[in-house]
Amino acid sequence: MGLFDKLGGARENTFMTQGCTTLPSLPGYDVVESLGIVEYVIKNVAGDITKRETSVFQKLLETAKKSGANAVVNARIMTGSYEAQGPKWQVTYVIAYGDAVVVKKLTCSP
Repeated sequence: MGLFDKLGGARENTFMTQGCTTLPSLPGYDVVESLGIVEYVIKNVAGDITKRETSVFQKLLETAKKSGANAVVNARIMTGSYEAQGPKWQVTYVIAYGDAVVVKKLTCSP
């Protein structure tokens, strides 16, 4: 079971924050350059990630901007946990990733 399994139907699985979306393109914008895959990793996460997804996607966008992108499309989140140094240490993590792209706003000609 992943993050998006908790959210319901396909319509609710689409997530968008300013410049970052789970869709393959950013509505109202044209992709002019693809800069490759970008990722953002958080370890030792506490709490419900569904309540923090906006900040995770914002951090992913900040990471993409360092490579010259101004948007992230096809954004995804993976979560998990593992034991470190035996059963006393449970480490949880979140990996956000997507395609770093340069987009420009579409203009309508009269």
